[in-house]
Amino acid sequence: MAEYKSTEYDPDKAPKNLEYVIYEKKGNVAYVTINRPEVYNALHTFVYVELRSVWKDIQNDPSVYCAILTGAGDKAFCAGRDIKFLAEYQAKGLRTPHEDPQSPLFHWGGGGQPQDVTLEKPLIAAINGLAVGVGLSIVLQCQIRVMAEDAWLGDQHTNVGRLGNPYEIYSELPHTTAAFLTLCNGRLTAEEALRQTVVNRVVPRGQLMAAAEEYAEMICRNSPLAVQGAVRIYKLTKAFPASLVTYGAALDRQIGESDDGAEGSRAFTEKRRPVWKQSQLL
Repeated sequence: MAEYKSTEYDPDKAPKNLEYVIYEKKGNVAYVTINRPEVYNALHTFVYVELRSVWKDIQNDPSVYCAILTGAGDKAFCAGRDIKFLAEYQAKGLRTPHEDPQSPLFHWGGGGQPQDVTLEKPLIAAINGLAVGVGLSIVLQCQIRVMAEDAWLGDQHTNVGRLGNPYEIYSELPHTTAAFLTLCNGRLTAEEALRQTVVNRVVPRGQLMAAAEEYAEMICRNSPLAVQGAVRIYKLTKAFPASLVTYGAALDRQIGESDDGAEGSRAFTEKRRPVWKQSQLL
């Protein structure tokens, strides 16, 4: 049987010239900033691709011990999926590239979340503004969370005829709070998030990055191997049965590709209340 040597990490192959993500490294800390402030850092196919490349690089670079994730601007950490981008494709009778099985960028759900790659290094969310939809999912996949005192969390999927991954919210929050977010499209303030232990700390906006870096410094003092082992165990304790993930994705696809799924994105783009026509799942 042939033997192969492990390929060493090549820093020259780290993601460069990214359009929608700012990616930097300082010492043993990587900094990831979703950089679409003009649309509240909403995510589309091409942001997902860039984020996935960044998560992979963080995992592969032995000099990176942890990463801090935030959003550009002062209004949003991440507004979730770019609904206007989705509506543009739907208006043409097309799927977005990451939802089109014939596209080389196909990855249902986008593929830009940390859980979409094997990432075993700690992530610190510096929540500088609203985090909704996929933005909330990404927050919940970060082990440490620091939140600006005027930021808020929400789901908003059902508001636009989508489902998302509500099981992540139900696993992290009290069920009554999770139901409020998913069924009523309610909001969780920073103080409420702290009280319910969704975040580690709430600080004034001007102190947000310093607080995140304080946690990063604490992580970097520790054994990288031990920390990665702890992250691996952390992820295992949060892991969902494969049957639940598969069923959730199937439901999300059924709902997203329904007439109401299209109506939700149209109504969002046209700034009106949706007119729902379907009331029963198949």
